Amino acid sequence: MRVPKKKVYGQSKTERCPLCGDRALIKNPQGIPVCNDHKDFIIELVCSCGGPLEPKQGKWGVFFVCERCGPISWSKAMAMNDLG
Repeated sequence: MRVPKKKVYGQSKTERCPLCGDRALIKNPQGIPVCNDHKDFIIELVCSCGGPLEPKQGKWGVFFVCERCGPISWSKAMAMNDLG
């Protein structure tokens, strides 16, 4: 029988910078978690339909909204733009 690994406080969710992959410690002006080197960088993401994605902060973190397609998750938006 496998014993599950004990959870350690603060290590359950670590966000990564979408630009370089380092640990995200700060949020940029759009509210997207980024590393210290990219704190002033504005991320311009595009939906698969061609419309712009607007970042939003929700109960479970950052997500994006397209005018035509509606809400899009963080991981799906990164995959559409070849960032994650």
